Amino acid sequence: MLVLVTVALTSFLVFKFVQRAGTELLADARAGAQAQLRREAYSSLEVTLATLADINSIDTGLHSPAQGWDRPLEYAGYTPSAGRTVEVTFEDESGKISLPRANLATLQALLEQLGLGSTEAEKASDAILVWTRADYEPASLDTAGASYQRAALPYNPAQRPLRSYAELAAVEYVRNIFFDENGRPTQLGQDFAANVSLYSFDHINLNAASPAVLVASGLAEAQSNAMQDYLAQQAKSGGRNFFQNVGDANTALGTNAPLTAFSANVQALRVNITVRDGAGIFRLSAVIAPPGGASVAVAPVLSPATTNPAQTSGNPVTTAPVITKKLDYPFKVLEIQENVETPLTTAAAAHD
Repeated sequence: MLVLVTVALTSFLVFKFVQRAGTELLADARAGAQAQLRREAYSSLEVTLATLADINSIDTGLHSPAQGWDRPLEYAGYTPSAGRTVEVTFEDESGKISLPRANLATLQALLEQLGLGSTEAEKASDAILVWTRADYEPASLDTAGASYQRAALPYNPAQRPLRSYAELAAVEYVRNIFFDENGRPTQLGQDFAANVSLYSFDHINLNAASPAVLVASGLAEAQSNAMQDYLAQQAKSGGRNFFQNVGDANTALGTNAPLTAFSANVQALRVNITVRDGAGIFRLSAVIAPPGGASVAVAPVLSPATTNPAQTSGNPVTTAPVITKKLDYPFKVLEIQENVETPLTTAAAAHD
């Protein structure tokens, strides 16, 4: 009997040891596979940046993927390691409205283009500016900030630029129209995130702007449609289907078109890289800016003489401190994220 008990106990311990060792080996194998995919992703990013730098040098600027950088790995002749596939996609942040620089009228016009009524759009825009600007005077008492103190857990508006789209779930009034009762973003919330950028830049790229952004930034709907028709006709006839400068747009819209808010250059570009190897997957997202392009928006530093919001004036947005680079890198990297979902598609509400 003692021998049988000893054998049974030994078998049980051996089984548990093998089970534990198998789990640890599997975890180590997955970690090793992720490390290899990560290296592939960063290698692909470097090749992509080299391609962009090359085309930027040849054409004296980045305007649109139609220049030939829509397939950067093929352009550079880069082949992923055996068994792996790499997908590179782009999102032109400067084809959106720069939220840190937007005023009440622009935000209201955008929200109206996205389907909100005039009153609701003004109230939502007002609430966003109360949250993001230290020197902003609210247009409505409903969004002035007092309601934050009446919450179950009182808090104050951040009074600085947004750090993520999910932060909108803490903004008075906005949280009720951008998120549902379960904290999931509504269609309006997703559309808003798709048409505004958290980065600071002074001009919107005509080549990447959506019709909603074009109209909200000053063009009439007829002018927006005329511009799109012009580019489509150019592509159909084998011509250049993007603008190299604002003067090209004047050809389509006339010299009196209100184009002061626009340029034809990329100022901030999001590079999305997805590496797959069997069931393994690694995602890398980086936002880059060419020299003189976009910057990370930071809260302004107010002097003691301007601590009263009513006394502050000028542009409420300052740019991040200039960092001297040791390498002569062709772009400024504004952000790098690994294995994250698309902004505001899986955001949970920050306020109940």
